[in-house]
Amino acid sequence: MKKGHSLITGGTDNHLLLLDVRPHGLTGSKLEKACDEVHITLNKNTVIGDKSAVTPGGVRIGTPAVTTRGYLEADMLEVASFLDKLITVCKEVQEASGSKKLKDF
Repeated sequence: MKKGHSLITGGTDNHLLLLDVRPHGLTGSKLEKACDEVHITLNKNTVIGDKSAVTPGGVRIGTPAVTTRGYLEADMLEVASFLDKLITVCKEVQEASGSKKLKDF
């Protein structure tokens, strides 16, 4: 959130985060695809206000997979930096492709 990203409900009290990527002009499908390319696993997810589950506006991020690998709070800050960079790259790729469709992404 300090990097300007929006979490649905303004934060979390459990092991799940729901990141809204609509303010960046992206879809959850695009961020999911980009993350897959760099071996970060998360899931596209609809958020409040989405008109279609085909083009969801968010991604669901779960922490159990990283905590079982020994990640601590400081490590999660690095994961957040990776996601921040991926969002930037996604916006650049979308702009370069000239299309908002996933198949062109």
